[in-house]
Amino acid sequence: MKKDSSRRSNLLLMEIILSVLFFSFASAVCLQMFVRASLLGRETRELDMAVRYVSSAAELFSRPGHAMEHLQELYPQARINGEEALVWFDEDYSPCAWEEAAYCMEISTSSQDEHTTFWSVTLYGGEQEQEIYQLEGSAYRQLTLPDRQQEGR
Repeated sequence: MKKDSSRRSNLLLMEIILSVLFFSFASAVCLQMFVRASLLGRETRELDMAVRYVSSAAELFSRPGHAMEHLQELYPQARINGEEALVWFDEDYSPCAWEEAAYCMEISTSSQDEHTTFWSVTLYGGEQEQEIYQLEGSAYRQLTLPDRQQEGR
C-alpha cells in the first residue's frame, strides 16, 4: 500500500509542476503582448500628434502671406532664421524651449521665383532624433491688383 500512496503523491507533484510551468509560460507570453501593445500605443500617439502639428504648420505655407510671422505668433519660443524655423515640443507635445524638448519640428522654405515657394516641414523625436513625419509642398502666390500695378510702374 505504501507504493500506491507514493505513486499518487509523485503523480500529484508532477501535475503541479506541469501546471506551474504552463502558467509561467502563459504569463510570459501575456506580459510580452502587453509590452508590445504599450509600445504600439505610444508610437501611434507620436505619429498622430506629429501629423497634426506638421499639417498645421504646412497649412500656414499653403496660404499667401507671411507664414514665418504667423509661425512666430503661434510658437513664441521658436527659432526663426529667414527661411528656416525650429519649433520644440515637450513629451506632452506642448511648445517649449529647446532645453526641455523631446521633439523638434524643422521647417524650411525656398523660393524658386517671386510666385512659387517650396516648403518642407519635418518632425523629429525620440532618443535617436528620428524622423516621425514629413510633408513637402509648394505654394503659388498669385499677383494681386496692387502688386500688378507696382510691376507696371
